[in-house]
Amino acid sequence: MKKQRDSSSHLSVQKALNKKIVDLFQHLTVNQQKVANYILQQPNELAFVTTELLARRLQVSKPTIVRFARSLGYNGFTELQQECLGALQADLSSVNEFLGELKKQTHDEALTKVVEAEVQNINETLNHFDRAVFDDVVDMLLRAKNVLTMGVGVSSLLSQILAYELTQVAINARSISASPMRFVEQLALSTKKDVVVGFSFPPYSRETIDAAGFAKERGARVISFTDTLTSPMTYLADRVIVVRSRNMLYTNSIAAISIMMNAIVTQIALKNKKVITPTMEVVSRQMRKTGQYIP
Repeated sequence: MKKQRDSSSHLSVQKALNKKIVDLFQHLTVNQQKVANYILQQPNELAFVTTELLARRLQVSKPTIVRFARSLGYNGFTELQQECLGALQADLSSVNEFLGELKKQTHDEALTKVVEAEVQNINETLNHFDRAVFDDVVDMLLRAKNVLTMGVGVSSLLSQILAYELTQVAINARSISASPMRFVEQLALSTKKDVVVGFSFPPYSRETIDAAGFAKERGARVISFTDTLTSPMTYLADRVIVVRSRNMLYTNSIAAISIMMNAIVTQIALKNKKVITPTMEVVSRQMRKTGQYIP
C-alpha cells in the first residue's frame, strides 16, 4: 500500500492534473468538457464515484468518460480516479466539526443550508489554492502603474470593492464598472505598465471577456477572478484566481471571493508598509483637522 502523501504533495498532484485538463480543454467535445469541469470543481468526489454514476450525473455516456481519461494519457477511468485520490485533501475535520455544531444550534433550515454552502465554497477554494499564483498577483498589483477593475452584475460590485481596498493600501486603482462608458473605451489608454482585474462568474459577461482580450492587445497584464480554470477568462488572463461561488440563488455567492480579495490586499499592505504608513497618517490627521471623525 502506498504511503499517504502530505498536503504539499496533494496540491502538486492536483495542480499537475488541472494543468493537463486546462491545456486540453478547448480540444474536447462538449460532453468531455462536462467531465473536465466536474474534475476541476469536484476532485474529491471523483475519487469515489463509478463511471456509471458519473455518466448519470453529467448526462453523458460511459465511453465518453473513458475517452476523456485516455485523452489525458491514462489507460482508463480507474487510473484517473487513482490520480484524483492521491490528490485528495485529508484535513477536513475542522470543517466537519463546525458543520456538526451548526446543525445542533439552529433549526432554521435556510440559514443552515446557506452557511453550509458558504463553508464548502471557502473550504474548496482553500483546498485548491495556488500560493504561487497568489504571490504573483500581489507582485503584479504592487508593480502596476494603474490597476483597473471590471465586472458586470455582482462582479461589478466586487470590482468596486477591490478598487477601494487597493486604494486604501496606496495602490493607484479604480473600477471602470460604474462608468456609462464601455469597458473597451476606458481601456483604450491602458499600457503594458497597467494591470486589469476582471471578475467573471456565471453567467459569463461577453463585455468583460472582450475587454480582457482588448487589454491584452494593449499590452496590459490581466488578472481574473473566476470560478473554474476552464472559464472563458482563463485563456485571456496572465494569472487566474479560482474561487468557488456556488449559491442557492441565481446569483453567485461572494463570501469566498471577499476572503480572497481581503487576503491579497492584506498581503500588499504587509509588503508595502513603508509607503502605506505615512500616507495613512497624513489622511488621518487631515480628517481629524476637518472634523470628519465623530468622537
